[in-house]
Formats: sequence, structure tokens, C-alpha cells
Amino acid sequence: MSRTPTRRTRRTQRVLARLAGVGGLAALGLPVVTLAGVGGALALGQAPAQAAVTCVQAGTTGLSAAKVVSASTTTLTGTTVTAKGCDVGIYVAPTAKNVTIKGVTVTGANDHGIFAEDTSGLMIETSTVTGNGVRPTPGIFDNKAIELVGVTKATITKNTVTYNTADGGIGVQDNGPLDSGAPKPGPTTPVATNDITVSDNNVSHNTGGCGIVVAAHNPGGGVSNVTLDGNTIASTPFKMTPTGPEIGGIVVDAPIPHTSINDVSVTDNTITGSLIAGIAVYAGGGPAASVSSVRLTANTLSADGWGEQAAGRPRPEAIMVAAYPSPPGTPPATVTGTVITGNAITNEYYGLWLAYTTGTTSSPNSITTVSGGIPVYDVPLPGTGYWLAARDGGVFTEGSAGFYGSMAGTSLSAPIVGMYPTIDQAGYWLVGADGGVFTFGDANFFGSMAGKHLNAPVVGMARTPFYAPAPGETPSPGAEGYWLVGADGGVFSFGDAAYYGSLPGIGVHVSDIVGIAPTPDGHGYWLVGRDGGVFGFGDARFFGSLPAMGVHVSDIVGIAPTPDGHGYWLVGRDGGVFGFGDAAYYGSLPAMGVHVSDIVGIAPTPDGHGYWLVGADGGVFSFGDARFFGSMGGTHLDAPVVGGAAVGVIGAG
Repeated sequence: MSRTPTRRTRRTQRVLARLAGVGGLAALGLPVVTLAGVGGALALGQAPAQAAVTCVQAGTTGLSAAKVVSASTTTLTGTTVTAKGCDVGIYVAPTAKNVTIKGVTVTGANDHGIFAEDTSGLMIETSTVTGNGVRPTPGIFDNKAIELVGVTKATITKNTVTYNTADGGIGVQDNGPLDSGAPKPGPTTPVATNDITVSDNNVSHNTGGCGIVVAAHNPGGGVSNVTLDGNTIASTPFKMTPTGPEIGGIVVDAPIPHTSINDVSVTDNTITGSLIAGIAVYAGGGPAASVSSVRLTANTLSADGWGEQAAGRPRPEAIMVAAYPSPPGTPPATVTGTVITGNAITNEYYGLWLAYTTGTTSSPNSITTVSGGIPVYDVPLPGTGYWLAARDGGVFTEGSAGFYGSMAGTSLSAPIVGMYPTIDQAGYWLVGADGGVFTFGDANFFGSMAGKHLNAPVVGMARTPFYAPAPGETPSPGAEGYWLVGADGGVFSFGDAAYYGSLPGIGVHVSDIVGIAPTPDGHGYWLVGRDGGVFGFGDARFFGSLPAMGVHVSDIVGIAPTPDGHGYWLVGRDGGVFGFGDAAYYGSLPAMGVHVSDIVGIAPTPDGHGYWLVGADGGVFSFGDARFFGSMGGTHLDAPVVGGAAVGVIGAG
């Protein structure tokens, strides 16, 4: 995930952050409407509001509740809880075991309609939870209409959960120092959540968050043995409200490092119109986040993932299963043992979108995609192939690199000077010397410089990268943009690519910049000149250059960063390689006695223990742990190769 590692490279989290909640709407320039107090209601011609109920403290959560259940074997039946002025409608305290809430209506709470913590034996059935989330409390990580944290042996069945406006429908999480349902921390020792059944509920038209979420937020806690069965989750596509879009969907996620989810069954649910993927299973928390043994069976999904279109990425999908890349040098996130069978999928671009998972099995599913869609797409492993791009727009693939089209045979206003793959490797961009950008596969167009005055020709491009950040890190861009660089060092940014500076912008005047490379977190970039001079912007650190070493050349053609961004390689037209920082030297063409004068680029392997060099004749040379998958060397080409890119690797522009 790509799309999310992947191109979905935290794609769900990015879409939520961008589109959900009042803050997101303001950022989009959409109206934010606040109806506060009696005056607001009267202004709309409604009846005067009822007097606020007496709110009591909801344990140590920092929230108030209209009703607190603290005794075991309590049964609430057939009552209406109007929680106006309280944060929670019904709070089920840790001291209350075997509580039954049946045929109850809960409405008007600032946050949760029903909130249960560290209890067991809970039954919530045939109840209506609607119109809650009217004034969300800051600092609540998961503000669902029905929220369970640290709960065991619970059943949530045959309820109507609709038109809640804080953060979606039903949440099932562990508890601990991060109490996902409250602004204050939970117990110091994490409390696991397990043996939960969520069945036959109508979860529809809730805004600001997902339909049903199963998530682990506390290392040492975790969530296990959860069944989501027979639920109906419906949203209205492209519907925006003052409290955000109707997001919908089912999410199973380990969003925090070192958290885990195990044994989840998602069966016979109907999901339509979801902003995100209809069903998303992912380890999105970065280092050592783990999701295992999830079964997706006999679900019906249609017209989901429309948020991709709302955010300018028209590539919706029904089911996404992904382990997102972690920062270099950290334990990977993992998704293992996912089974996908018997699902009915219609009106999606991707039926199944899989990225970096282990042991995923997909037996027959009924999948009907939109025109040009892909029923099942499995993101190839990094370093298992590469692309070559020619001056006339021709594209050549080797290994696992997919072919999605080219500009060969098309009249171009300027020659192609570079290419870059999308985050999930299911598409790529070509860029021309005039700044024109051409998209193929699932590459989206974020803008170009075509038809605009340029002080110097464009010489390369780089896509914004993606990985799940470690705790405390600034979130990376979402692989939803790109930079173009001109020969004068001018930088043009599009999509989520931020502008961090350029050579003309700092008063440096050159005419021989040859490439651009992003830092791993996307918060900066390096430019390299033909003489081997390196210029860093944003968080791109300077580790050295050829002029600074007293080495005088005039034929550097590219730059590539190491995976951790603590170094970079430069490559010359003769195949000479120069390493700076932690960029190790694994060989070069002159050192092998190979004499060429037409190398055009370099791309590192995923672990940085090797690299590929690409020649203008389509030849490919492998060093270190770079595997050779073939080349165009010795084949007649209509135009010389101008660049290459390796599958799943941040390379040179």
C-alpha cells in the first residue's frame, strides 16, 4: 500500500486527516457550521432544546456521562438516554460485569453514545445510537458512537448506529496508557480486548470516522478473536457535511508500533459508498506493528474508496491488505495469514489491493471492476525489477516491473528526460524537457510546467515518498505529488510535494543541474550538478561533493540516496560511482575495466547494499546485492534511454 505502500502508502489515515472532522473541512475551504445552544436550534425553526441532564464523572476518563453503570449484572431496557451537555450517554465502568443494554435509545452526547472500559460479559442489542458526537472533546483518539476499550466477551448485535458525527460508528480497541476512547490515559498495564462479536448492526451515515474499527493502540495489550458478521455499512458517496464526509468501511489496523491484532473474522457484511476501502486490513503503525489471521469471507462491496477521487486519486478499491514500510533500520510491520474468499465486489478500480503481506490467500471472489480496473493487484517486492525510459517516451520493463503504456510513436513537444514509478508500482510518470508530465497506470496527474515559461529545461523528477513514521516523527507526505527540477536548479512542486527551496531562490546561478532525489521522509531533496556539486534543501543533509573533495569532473549524470537518507551516491557518465555519508562503494565500470561513455542514471537496492547503473543503450549493470533481470543492451532502440527506476526503491530523478 503502496497506493499506499505503498501508495496507500497510511493512505486511510491521510484521507481521514484530510477529509474528516471540522479541521479537515476548513483546510479544504468547505463551510464549517456550528449549531450551539438553544439559539442555534431556534434559528433553524426547531423546537426549544430540552434542559441539559445532570452529568456525572465517567470514571477516570476525564469525560462526563448522562448515565454511569458501575454495578454488575445491570440491565438497561427500553429507556431513552438524552445526553445533551454530557460527553457520554451511557458509560459502563470497569467494575460492572455482565451488563445488558437492550432496546435503549442514546442521543445527544458530545462524544460516545455508549462507552465501555475494561469490563466483560457486555451485551448491547437492538438499541439505537444516533445523533451523538455533537461537540467532540479534544484528545480522543477514537471517538466512536459505540466504543469498547479493554473489553472481553462482549456482543454488539442488531443495533442501529446512524447519524453520529464525531468519529464514525463502532470501535473495538485495547486499553492502556493510550485510552483510545478518552482524553486521559488508561491503566498503566495494558488491557487486551478479546472475544468480541459485532453482528447484524446497521451502521450508516456516520460522519468523521470509519464504520467499524478494530485497532490495537497499546504495546503489550492487543486485540484478538473478533467477529464482524452480517453488518450493513452504508454511506453516501461524495457527501460532505459540516462534520466531515460519511467515511464508512471496516478497518482492522495496528496503527501504533509494536501493537498486535490476531484472529479477526469479517463475514457476510455489506459495505457500500465507503470513502476509504470497503475493508482495510493493515499494519499501519510502522515498526513491529502486526496483524495476523484475518479472514474476509462472503462480504458484498460496491462503490467504495471514493475518497481517493475526492483527494485527486481516482483509484478506489474494495479490499486493501497492506503492511506499510517502516523507517529504515527498524523492525518491519507485518500482515500475515490473511484469507480472502467468496466476496462479491462491483464498481471498483481495484478489487483486491495487496501490499507486502505474507501468506495471503485469495480463493475465488466475484470481482467486477470499472473500465481499466485491476481485479487483483499485488504490489511487487522492492528490488525485483526495473523500468527503462527512452528519449522518445518508450518504456521497457524487466523483472517484476509492469508495463502500463508509453509515449512511443506519439509526437512530443519536447524529449522525455526522466521517469518515476508510483508508490505501489502500478504506474509511472514520464516527464519532458518542457515540464510536461504524462501518466500511466495508476499514476495521477498533479500538474506540470507544460506551456509555461521556463528559464531552463527540466532535467528530472522525483515522487514524494512514503513510510509510516516512528513515534514523534513528522508524518511523511503521502506519495501523492512530485517535484520537477530544471537545469538551473529551479524546483517546481505539485500535489503533496512541498517546496523547500531552489538554487535561483538562494541566488545561486548554475546551468548544469542534472538530477533531484528526495529524502526518505519527503521533507527535503538533494540537487546534483554535472560537476558533482550537491545542494541540500529541507532536511536533506550535506554529506560531501566532488568539488569539495577537490575532484574535478564534468560528467555526473545522477544522484541516489541511501535508504536512511544518511548518504548518497553520484554516478558519472563513464560509470564511475562516488559514495558520500553511509553510501558504501560496491564497484563501478572503470574499476571493472569496462569503458563506456553513456551511463544515464543510478538506482539503489532496497537495503542500500547495492545499485544498478543504466546506460543510454539500455544496458544495465548490477553491483552489490543488485540482481540482474535483463536489459535492452544489444537491442535496436528508436531513441536512447534517458533514465531508469527500480521497483519499490527511492531512486534518482
